Amino acid sequence: MRDIYHQLVKSTPDFKHFSDKDLAESSDLYAAGAFAINSALTLIGNLAFDATNAEDYSDEDARRDLVLVSHALRHLPRMAQALNQNSDAADYVRTQRDKGKKS
Repeated sequence: MRDIYHQLVKSTPDFKHFSDKDLAESSDLYAAGAFAINSALTLIGNLAFDATNAEDYSDEDARRDLVLVSHALRHLPRMAQALNQNSDAADYVRTQRDKGKKS
């Protein structure tokens, strides 16, 4: 079954045509995006934990927030994986180029 990961990876740029500078920038941006997603997931976990300890947190608020969290948790991990894969792909192309230059 296809999900957001497959859609994002399918649209990975053809890194072979990127300059070394663009490869480095792409790799850094994709890695930063994946880090941001993982940070958001940690934040969601922290907020959910804190909300369970708050006395004035209504059931209605809890249901609303749980729906929002479930939407984020459903897609963000696979998006992070796709971003990491794109970062790795850019690094791979750059490494292959460096090997070719040394030959």
